[in-house]
Amino acid sequence: MRSIRRQLLLALFATLLLTFSASGLVSYFTTAHEIRELFDAQLIENARVIKGVMNHPAQEVDWEHMRDSLGESLNEVISQEDLLSEGHNYEKKVAIQVWTPDGNLILRSPSAPAYSLGPLRHGLYERKSDHYHWYIYTSQMQANGFWLIVAERSDVRTELTMNIAASLIVGSLLGLGLALWLSRRTLNHELKPLDELRHAITHRNPDHLKAIELPSPRVELAPVVSELNHLLDRVTTSIERERRFLADAAHELRTPLAVLKLQAENAINANASAEQRLHLERLISGVDRSTRVVEQLLLLARLDANAVPFTPQMVALDEIARDTLAQLAPLAHARRQELGLSHDGISLITPGEPSLLGALLRNLVENALRHTSEGGEVDVSLYEEKGNVILQVRDNGPGIDPNHLGDITERFVRSHSQDTQGTGLGLAIAAHIANLHHAMLHLANHPDGGLIVTLTFPARKTA
Repeated sequence: MRSIRRQLLLALFATLLLTFSASGLVSYFTTAHEIRELFDAQLIENARVIKGVMNHPAQEVDWEHMRDSLGESLNEVISQEDLLSEGHNYEKKVAIQVWTPDGNLILRSPSAPAYSLGPLRHGLYERKSDHYHWYIYTSQMQANGFWLIVAERSDVRTELTMNIAASLIVGSLLGLGLALWLSRRTLNHELKPLDELRHAITHRNPDHLKAIELPSPRVELAPVVSELNHLLDRVTTSIERERRFLADAAHELRTPLAVLKLQAENAINANASAEQRLHLERLISGVDRSTRVVEQLLLLARLDANAVPFTPQMVALDEIARDTLAQLAPLAHARRQELGLSHDGISLITPGEPSLLGALLRNLVENALRHTSEGGEVDVSLYEEKGNVILQVRDNGPGIDPNHLGDITERFVRSHSQDTQGTGLGLAIAAHIANLHHAMLHLANHPDGGLIVTLTFPARKTA
């Protein structure tokens, strides 16, 4: 998946790099041009100063003295290795020549070659010799008609230009790094509302359907938050409508079934014949089964819709077990079955919702009683193991086909080894409630016959 933050940073880096590169190139070429113009102006200025010194009639100029002076002054600047003995690194490497109109060299500085550096015409020129690149200015002295050539090597210009280019590169890199750092901080700060929105959504439980409010909202996120809040409103309305439907369905379904059972019982008591009594008893049995199916379907629907209050508290499982078994004792007695409870004598405390835990245990025990033959046994065990509370329900019925152990907790799934009295909902309800309590549900067939259902609850044991 592509990251908006990473893509923005990459795009920003590419933009800044392109901008700084273009700015650096423009600055380099502009600076190089200005340096050349400045050095050309200084070359012309130096030539004019020298021309003013030498612009005298030929017989009045002591060329020997002039040559010695040039040799002495310029040798202080340019050594044989092009290193400065005195002065500054940026001092120019200057060469001076004086030519007669007919092309005779009458004066040259120690750094100047014996051949003419430039044409004997007024103006600025460039020349590449065997060793150096020269910038040349030629001017004629009016008093004696001689041609003065003042030239400087390109070393200083190149060195200065490269130093400026290096400074521009270093400055651009530092500026780019600073810009990226500031951009990243700004981007993280401005994208913080996205993280807040993600946190507000992911850390909500399914029952928390109130409107989302961000600590630092942004205009761009306002439509998203608004649509999410509208969705939450619609979900809330839908859940409330479903809860009302479940309440109405519970009333509308239970009441006719209860009336039908009452009428069947009244018919039995009204001197019904043996055959009529048999049919009426079967009718009552079918009504009881339908009532239980309705109750289980309603409970599952309420669990799916989060309509059952789930407010975990510390409850004692042994007390819930005793109450549930006491309610189911008449059912076991009617089938001449033994229903027992065993635990290690200590109160086993676990976080949970008492009514849901009671429904869980009731479904497990009813399932065991229903699929255990008359005269059979159903044992409920409670004990603590490694800090966990273990609830185990065992019967001595036919057990479950091993091929169905993996999917028997699905809705309306029944083992082929069982009779048709089951609805296929009891274990599904138990699994759903166990999941709400973060408990592990495990089913296994006992080697001697029967089914063992084991529930493991994270718990806190108290004496």
